[in-house]
Amino acid sequence: MSHFPMALNGLKSRALLALLLCVGGPAALAQTADTGAIGGTVTDPAGALVPQAEIKAANLATGESRTAITAQNGTYSVPLLPPGSYKVEVSKNGFRLLNYPSVRVVVAETETLNAQLEVGAVTESVTVADEAEQLQTASSSLGRVTSEEMVANLPLVTRNYTQIIGLNAGVATEVTNATALGRGSGGERSFSSAGGSQASNNYQMDGVVANDLQNSGDFSGGVAIPNPDTIQEFKVQTSQYDATYGRNVGANVNVITKGGSNTLHGSLFEYLRNEDLNANDFFFNRAGQPRGLLRENQFGGAVGGPIRKDKLFFFASYQGTRQLNGVSTACSTSFVEPPLTGNRSAAAIGALFAGQRGLEQTALGGVGPAILADGSNISPQALALLNFKLPNGQYAIPSPQQINPSAPFATRGLSVYSSPCTFNEDQGMANSDYLPSARSKFAFRFFVADSNEIETFPGANIGGPTAPGWPVLIPNKFYNASISHTFIVSPRLLNQFEAGYHRTYVNTDQSEPLKYSAVGINAPSYDDGIPAISVNGALSLGGNGQSLRNTQNTYVLQDGASWTWGRHVIRFGGGVTRTQNNLEGFHYIAGMIFLSFPDLLLGLNATQSGTAAVGVPVGNVYLSIDLPGLFDRAFHTWDGNFYFQDDIKLSRRLTLNVGLRYERLGDISDGLGRNGNFNYNMAAGTPPASGTLAGYVVPSNYSGALPTGVTKLNNNLGYNGIGQNNWNPRLGFAYQLPGTNRLVLRGGYGLYHDRTTGQPFFQLLTDPPFSVLNQLTATQNGAATLANPFPAAISVPAFPPYSPTTSQSLIIIDPDYRAPTLQHYSLGLQTKLIRDLVLDVTYNGARGTHLLEVRSVNEAQLATASNAIRGVSTNTVANIPLRVPYQGFTASGMNDIGSNGESWYNALDVSLEKRMSHGLQFLASYTFARALATDTGSVSGANGGTATGDQNSRTQRYGPDSFIRDQRFVMSAFYAIPGFANNKSLAGQVLGGWRLAGVVTVQAGQRLTLTTSTATNVFGVTTDRVQIAAGCTYPELATSGSNQARLTGYFNKSCVTTAPVIGADGKGTTFGDAGVGIVRGPGQANADLSLIKQFVVPGWSDRGRLEFRTEFFNAFNHAQFANPASNFASASFGQILTTSVNPRVIQFALKLSF
Repeated sequence: MSHFPMALNGLKSRALLALLLCVGGPAALAQTADTGAIGGTVTDPAGALVPQAEIKAANLATGESRTAITAQNGTYSVPLLPPGSYKVEVSKNGFRLLNYPSVRVVVAETETLNAQLEVGAVTESVTVADEAEQLQTASSSLGRVTSEEMVANLPLVTRNYTQIIGLNAGVATEVTNATALGRGSGGERSFSSAGGSQASNNYQMDGVVANDLQNSGDFSGGVAIPNPDTIQEFKVQTSQYDATYGRNVGANVNVITKGGSNTLHGSLFEYLRNEDLNANDFFFNRAGQPRGLLRENQFGGAVGGPIRKDKLFFFASYQGTRQLNGVSTACSTSFVEPPLTGNRSAAAIGALFAGQRGLEQTALGGVGPAILADGSNISPQALALLNFKLPNGQYAIPSPQQINPSAPFATRGLSVYSSPCTFNEDQGMANSDYLPSARSKFAFRFFVADSNEIETFPGANIGGPTAPGWPVLIPNKFYNASISHTFIVSPRLLNQFEAGYHRTYVNTDQSEPLKYSAVGINAPSYDDGIPAISVNGALSLGGNGQSLRNTQNTYVLQDGASWTWGRHVIRFGGGVTRTQNNLEGFHYIAGMIFLSFPDLLLGLNATQSGTAAVGVPVGNVYLSIDLPGLFDRAFHTWDGNFYFQDDIKLSRRLTLNVGLRYERLGDISDGLGRNGNFNYNMAAGTPPASGTLAGYVVPSNYSGALPTGVTKLNNNLGYNGIGQNNWNPRLGFAYQLPGTNRLVLRGGYGLYHDRTTGQPFFQLLTDPPFSVLNQLTATQNGAATLANPFPAAISVPAFPPYSPTTSQSLIIIDPDYRAPTLQHYSLGLQTKLIRDLVLDVTYNGARGTHLLEVRSVNEAQLATASNAIRGVSTNTVANIPLRVPYQGFTASGMNDIGSNGESWYNALDVSLEKRMSHGLQFLASYTFARALATDTGSVSGANGGTATGDQNSRTQRYGPDSFIRDQRFVMSAFYAIPGFANNKSLAGQVLGGWRLAGVVTVQAGQRLTLTTSTATNVFGVTTDRVQIAAGCTYPELATSGSNQARLTGYFNKSCVTTAPVIGADGKGTTFGDAGVGIVRGPGQANADLSLIKQFVVPGWSDRGRLEFRTEFFNAFNHAQFANPASNFASASFGQILTTSVNPRVIQFALKLSF
């Protein structure tokens, strides 16, 4: 029996104990992911503390009320309050009744309300207009709440609330692209918080996790996006959250949906976009192309109210979205290529490319045959491919739309295409709240979304812009359901139980209009219908190439309680989560990469191309890859937690936050027993000539026969499964400085472990025995031709033996993989400048260890006369296979997904926030950050950071992260322009009711690393950083001038060269000396604006409003460019071919609220 179920039994016992303690003993939860709290101190006129005072908080919408009693030190807490506005009364015999008409409670925060009683009869009442304290005097957590008003009024592309996450200091994200397809560019893999990975953010809906465990972008769907009319508020905790929160090391995003109230309320809305209102894309204009189609209608409504006053409430919502989009990067493409024409005869192609050789042939001094002027030596397969037409009659490799005779030959042609995608979605929500008594409340929440999407230009799997003709179909369904029960045991003890269910279904279906056999390419039957062909620096055929059905089911049980004991507010709780992640119908690609068009046209192997004769046996087919296999998986995992958090009011000015969280982050196993893997620690470095299977491992539930050499593990994971049980201490404080009530010093430290997504474990689908990955690059692929690019057909399951003569490739999970860890620490000062205006200046740091990284563990070693390797004492390109640690595997193709990455994050977070008063509300956030890591892409990489260059030197790979920008400023604001007192009069209707809202973002460019593809690296590493030319410095790598002036020459090519030769063959090169992140890409400066006009509906109550709004995304039509191509071996090196942000897009909306 595997150890996983045994560990699970222990987890169940601990979780059950935690639940029992929460129900039956002194535990506490002042606020949870879906509730808030009110707390503070009660004093008399002399400032003395008042014990035994009664605090009553009544929800203005539902009438639900809670009561608390002050402790001996005068402190109190009213916990587990649903977000909303409350009437708060403070009473004590001998004092007048204090009445606060409206105190706003927000999710995941404690509103500080300090009350000073006045001497008098309790029958006398004093109304206090002041609101709760804006300073955060009770917690060290970083982040803030976004109210319903801001969600409703800010310009949101496709009404996607996740875009608001980027308004916070400490968050790194791109400017929202209004032309993004579907739900928009906000979502699970779109931002980083406090240096964490984009995959390390925890989403909750109404207190229950609603994450995408698989986290594979379109293939797994992302997270559910309820429309803004359903959201009461949400909070983003960017860092330093206490022990009640866990699962991930990044941000906690808590979305609270609306419920009913004692009054009927609702809305009807229609949002409209049409390309006739928009500006044209910069590159469409440049290519003489018309505006791409962009039409969207979002319509629907919401209604909520009482079923039985003060007892039973309902809320329901519907939104429909219909989108036609020809502007998104998934629906448009641009690329450069040679000046092909409609004449695709051998003679015409030969005349065009006469005298040209493949890239490596040229780099090696012009070896081997060049293309003849009559085209007679052009590969028949290449000629057939050039003449192949799609069902619409267009060439699969199209002729350029524009020719620039002055440009280099390989980039002389430019094409820009737009083909409208479709996105249709219907989403609905049904919520209910039931208060059977003053001590008990049930809340029911249900959300469903059903969408269908067609991407016409999906991102190419093997790189390069996608050519026309390869659409992908993506139906997607979300279901979220939860029930919670809140019970008041006593004024000091409350309990909340929650159960939830979350389901995601996605079916990605790649269309395949071309078969290899149609153009004479010989491929196994399982490869024939899934082609992918990329010409580096030009274009790619095949689309993304992959198809997959992914179904995820998540079940959640959690319980917590709240106990106020003297100066302590104790929080205690726990939960269990079960997730099923089923993969079906997957297929990969059968792909080829060519470094240039002449390589494609010649299609020769290393011997035919002349490169083998000079000691660098690389053919024209630079890379070949295919993956036969049985891919269905029944992935599943158990997670569990329990926590203890104590917020101690040490004095009226000092609160200490102390917590400890146990986190069980279960590794992902497969119910079908297919988690095969390879443990290089068990492998034979020098295998016998007959081959061996040493190192192959299978899980304990593998059902097939075991050949000699294969090891069955004692778990069903495929690796050791260490580090699943974690203890995370948390410590924080909030100190109101003496002599003033305007300054609060806050700081804290916390240890956090990360729930790794299913994306890295998805790579186990490539491992024997149920699949065999064939990935050969450069000299490893020297035998391939365009006519015969792939290995012979095989059958699975199979364990392919490796020997000194094989060239196998693997993607493996490291045997000692464990959960990534982040330590967060911060120190900051909050200052109340004037009423409703708070300045927050915070140092925010993080230290990451055990981070995911992908590197080859088989990099060739250097041999010397005194340290010969397998009899070799010199280093050449040809003898790389003799110098690798594990013979039988390629030097660059033994890719290990391990836990050895590290990161360092240091940031200054500054925010200036004004609460709503006099019609104005704003938030200005500035982040000055420096994120360093041992691997490129540690924040944004799908499988973690990627080792570029020396695979064995983390010091050599250390440098700035490629996603997090050094400086970022964001300002969001809403202003209700003053009108007339009588807004129902004619003047009031015309001149009143005007509102402005907007988001302005200015951020520096990303740090770029210049790389190159190489077949001559003497270590066998095929992707390296470039060499800086003698006499050049880093600042000289980028050309001068505006971004627009540098579109075709962003980099100074004269300062970039190939790495020095160190091989005994005169060909083998060392690693390039260029550092990581040495050039800054284009910055972004963007403004999204809303102009809103509200009309009072005659004859209706004051809540009756008709609203017309116009929203301008990129209002000033400022062209913001994407990063230039940064691979030196690419024909498009240094060229910018796309924008990163939409041109001006205008949206109209009409909304009726009642």
